[in-house]
This record gives sequence, C-alpha cells and structure tokens, in this order.
Amino acid sequence: MPQADKHLKWCLSEPKRLVKAKPDMDLARKHIKKSEHNYLVVQALEKQKMYDWALNVGFYSIYHCFLAILAKHGYISKNQACTVTAVLTLIDEGKIELDKDLVTQFDTLDVEKSITNPTIRESRETSTYGVETSIDLNELKRVKELIIKIQRETIRIVIS
Repeated sequence: MPQADKHLKWCLSEPKRLVKAKPDMDLARKHIKKSEHNYLVVQALEKQKMYDWALNVGFYSIYHCFLAILAKHGYISKNQACTVTAVLTLIDEGKIELDKDLVTQFDTLDVEKSITNPTIRESRETSTYGVETSIDLNELKRVKELIIKIQRETIRIVIS
C-alpha cells in the first residue's frame, strides 16, 4: 500500500482528522471566499511591512482552497497533513485535475524533497515559531503567486 493510501486510511480512522461526508458546495464556496479574504489580508500586511505575518496568512489562503476542494468532494478535514493527503488522493484517483506540484509546493510527505526545497508549510512554521520578523521577500512573492494559481484552479474545480 503506497504511503498516501496508508496515510489516508489513518486520517479517516479518527474523526478529529478527516471525515467522509456529503459534498457541500456551500461550504466549498465559503472556503473560497475565506481564501480570497486572506489574500487581501496578505496584501494589507505586506503594505505594513509585516512580511512574516503576510506569509502566515498566505499559507491559510492556500489551505482554504484545499478545504474547498475537499468540501466539494465530501470531506471535512481538521488536520493539515490529512488535507494534503486527501487532495493528492483525489488527483491520483482522477477525481480532480490539479497539478500535484502545486500541492507539494504547499506541503509534501516526501522528506527528501522537503529538505532541498522548503514547502510553504515549513516556511510558515519558521515564520510563526521563529523569532525573526523579516523574511526573504522572494519567498513572499512565491507564496502570493502560488495563492493566485491555486485559487484559480480551485474555482475551476469547484465550479465544474
């Protein structure tokens, strides 16, 4: 059983992680709206030169896109790793058309890939739990570009 399959089974074994539910288009739209709201907050924080918090909010902007996709396909997730696994599973099963690279830029189960190229999640964790208030502005630019790409893809997936 591949790693993602094992992880998905583990996620579904505990309702505090991931639950199979009825597809919920209203919830999916609300997650998209939250993602769009968070992107506006990213821009506001960037104008205030609060780059570390802009990065954090950017992470959640992307995360709400993934939650929107899951809501459309009948999942409710309360665990970030389970969210990523469920989205990757939907891709593998052909239920959604989304570039896996967009997902793995956000987070990955592949430790070796993570070491050579930090994910958005890892950057957010460093920003959140570290003591630095400045970040590499190229990192924030990368996050903003990824938000836009994933938002567009999410809207396409949810609407179709």
